Amino acid sequence: MPAATNHLLQLAPDGKTLESGRRLFYSRRWRLLGGDGEWLWGEFDVNSKRPIESAVQVVEGKFHCTCRARARPCAHGLALVLLLKNNPDRFTVGQPPEWFRTVQHQATKPFRVTKDITKADDRLTARLELMDSGVDELELRLLDVARRGLADTQAQGSETWLATAARLTDAKLPGLAGKVRRLAALGREGTEAEAARTLGDLYLFLRAWRIREEFSTERREELYQIAGINTKKDELLSRPVTIDHWLVLGTVEGQEDRLRYRRIWLRGEQSRRYALLLDFAFGDFPFEQSWPLSASFDGGVHYYPGSYAQRAVLPEPRPGGRPYDGLSGYASFGGMLENYRKALGVNPWLLQYPTYLDAVRPVREGEQFLLVDADGVAFPLVSDYENFYRLLAVSGGGEMTVFAEFDGYRLRPLSLLTELGLVGA
Repeated sequence: MPAATNHLLQLAPDGKTLESGRRLFYSRRWRLLGGDGEWLWGEFDVNSKRPIESAVQVVEGKFHCTCRARARPCAHGLALVLLLKNNPDRFTVGQPPEWFRTVQHQATKPFRVTKDITKADDRLTARLELMDSGVDELELRLLDVARRGLADTQAQGSETWLATAARLTDAKLPGLAGKVRRLAALGREGTEAEAARTLGDLYLFLRAWRIREEFSTERREELYQIAGINTKKDELLSRPVTIDHWLVLGTVEGQEDRLRYRRIWLRGEQSRRYALLLDFAFGDFPFEQSWPLSASFDGGVHYYPGSYAQRAVLPEPRPGGRPYDGLSGYASFGGMLENYRKALGVNPWLLQYPTYLDAVRPVREGEQFLLVDADGVAFPLVSDYENFYRLLAVSGGGEMTVFAEFDGYRLRPLSLLTELGLVGA
């Protein structure tokens, strides 16, 4: 049952709805909570003659609710799933209410493919129109920056950028909103060069969005992912599978408001492909799956669509139970940059590039922390990296093996290879 509930929570249309479901999970207004092994049902008291009636078909992920929320599944349905996951004793097995029989009957009707596809297309069209309006507003903002100049724009403070980010969020563009919030932070603590790079990324997206219909399907899917439109879980699991022995090479955790996120990097032993898993959790809720550093798992990875696929899911990980072989890295930054340029040519919106470096050493120059290869080529570490002196202590100032993320400008070390194996960086 936990796997089923995890799948249902991933059907949440957005983070705000899932957070609302979490709040309703704690509510005392639920009554007539029941289930029969296939369905969950419950009534939510709203101080009116008729309560909100909500039901969830657990296996197939069908949601029904009489609330007026436009998002589906709604917060009430997600709250039922959270109740089953965290407090199943509140459900009773018994005679369902009369309204539920109607819901159950409707669910057994033949699936009308044409109608459902039409509805899905209509929803996508409506969302794309809303996103177009957000892109239009972003373009006006970027043109304003071009007229004013970067220095004058930064002197205005972060309020305008934060307001733009809020409007992009309303336009269903969470990916762009995050970059704009980054600009607001750079206005306080960053450099003009970093701000210019972020503005360039936004403008690249804007120009690509205007001509997206000219792209191949894979390229357009990548653009949609950057914008915030993700592939449905059932569609993802129908894509080709890559079966391998996967090693956990590194993780990154962060938080935006109450949303916590985690990036997990896996590497396949036979395929030699990297897979990026993304986890999300709200408030104090734990992440669904544990991915210990240096642990290995057997299983099939499904990659999200894209011309340079990175993000993936590993729906049924099994403990590897054996050593991982064949891990090798770049001898210098030259080899890394050559492959990075190839990857960027395939996917110009590459946010993180995983890199395994065989012989680099940590160096401090003034206030800047660097990794330097055997040829003397250096790259700075990300500004929020806090463990430089740990790198220095482990390496003794000499060469070491590091797994890191590369964003085209800076490196973020995630793990080190020592005599004891991989350790966190």
